[in-house]
Amino acid sequence: MALDKELVEFYRRLKRNEIRRLVEITRKLQQKYGPQVADDIAEVLTERAHEKWNSMNKGDANLNALYDLMWANREGIVDKVIEAKEDNKLKIRVTKCFYADEYKKLNAQDLGYKFSCMCEYPAVDVFNPRISFRRHRTLMQDCEHCDHCYIIVEQDEQE
Repeated sequence: MALDKELVEFYRRLKRNEIRRLVEITRKLQQKYGPQVADDIAEVLTERAHEKWNSMNKGDANLNALYDLMWANREGIVDKVIEAKEDNKLKIRVTKCFYADEYKKLNAQDLGYKFSCMCEYPAVDVFNPRISFRRHRTLMQDCEHCDHCYIIVEQDEQE
């Protein structure tokens, strides 16, 4: 257990430094080239998310596999409540998020939303195009929680 806490803290320290550097670089480039730089960086991060999720072993690519890959080992990173975990539906309420906290400390929630929150959409799409993902609230946007909802859409519903 102590090793797990040490690993989580090590991860948090690495990510904290990465976030700080990314915010500093983005803000500097925005001063020089304009606010659209953040969108360009977000596009690159989205492409990297596609590559990452394309290359991983997705198992059956069902909601249980998605949960295992995306949510199961997030202790110390997010505090979450599973509101529904069924064969065709997964709802998760996130009440605390390390990423939201770090971007808020840097007064950069706008970047955090683009760089962290929005990468979930392409990741889910690549993981399994039959999974519909929606989120109406995020901690990054000063809501009380994030409301993640994943639903398996049947083939005839997609058309």
